[in-house]
Amino acid sequence: MFLLYIKIRMTSIFTYKSITEGNIGIGKLPYYLTPILKNTTNEYMKYIPDYSSTTYHTYYNDLSPILKSNIDYIQKDGLFKKICESENCILRSIPEMNELYYSNPKPNFMATNLYGAAANLIPHRDCILFRFSKIQVYRMIIGLTNNNNDTITNLINFGIEHKINRGDFMIFDFDKTLHQVKKTGISKTYRILLKLHYIVCNNCIYSERYIQGITWFYKIYYLIARYTEQIGTDPTTFIGFFYGILWEYPFYPEFFYSILLVFLINMIFLNKLLGLRVSIKNIHKFIGYSLVNIGILYLNIVCFFYFRFKLFGIK
Repeated sequence: MFLLYIKIRMTSIFTYKSITEGNIGIGKLPYYLTPILKNTTNEYMKYIPDYSSTTYHTYYNDLSPILKSNIDYIQKDGLFKKICESENCILRSIPEMNELYYSNPKPNFMATNLYGAAANLIPHRDCILFRFSKIQVYRMIIGLTNNNNDTITNLINFGIEHKINRGDFMIFDFDKTLHQVKKTGISKTYRILLKLHYIVCNNCIYSERYIQGITWFYKIYYLIARYTEQIGTDPTTFIGFFYGILWEYPFYPEFFYSILLVFLINMIFLNKLLGLRVSIKNIHKFIGYSLVNIGILYLNIVCFFYFRFKLFGIK
C-alpha cells in the first residue's frame, strides 16, 4: 500500500499527517507531570485482579476520586491545546471514553486465540463506523510504567514503531489510523497505559450542540464495544466465548470470504433443492435464510470452543 503523508515541522502536537490515515504525534509529556504519572500507576495497581491477564481495562467512571482527579489534571495540561490547528477551533475532551489499561501480551501471542484481546493486539482501527466531515476524534496513549523493551506500538501504514514508557505519548486518529501491538521478547512485560480522548473541529462551521451530538455517537459506540470486549477477553463462560470469537474473527480477511462462501452455498442449496428462484423478488428470503444459517454455524463454533475449554482447559 502506498501512503502519502507529510512530516510536520511546526509547533503542532502532530508529527505526521495523512489524508487516509489521519494525523499522528509521538512525544514526551512535560517533566512536571512525572510525579502524577507515578502516583496514578501506584493507585491503579490495586485495581488489577490478575496480573497474568492479557489485558485489563478500567474506565473513567469506575475509577476512584483520586484517579479521576489525576486524569483530569493530566488531560487539562496546556500541551493538549496543540491538537487545535486553527483559530476557529472547538476542542473537547471525552472523559467517558478515557481508561486506564493494563497490557501484558504473551510472547508469540499471534499464534494463539486472542478473543476479546484481539481488539487491542492485532492490526485494527479503533472505530470504523463514523466519518464526520471536518471533525476528528483522537486517542492519546500515555505510558505510566517503565522497563518496556519489547512491546511495540506499530503505526503500520506510517512505518513507525514506538516502545511506550513512562511519560511517552502517542496520539492518532480514532477512526483512521491502522495500528497494532507487537511483542519481540520472550518474557512477559506488563505495561500500564492511560488512554485519553478528544474531539476536535478545526476551522469549525458547526455549533457546540452539533459537536456534542457527534460526541454521543462515539460514547454509545464505545460503551457497547468495551462491554462486549471485556466479557470476551480471556473467556471462561459461554457468553465470554460468544463475544470473544465475535471480536476476533472479523479482524482476519478470511472471515469475509467465509461469510461470502456461506451465502453462495445457501443460494445454491435453496435454488437446487428447494426450487427458490434467484431473483430480486426473492433476495430477502436468500438473505434471511443465510443469516439464520450463519447464526447456527456461529453458535456451533462457540460451542466447540466453550466445551473444549470446559473438558480440556484449552483456549
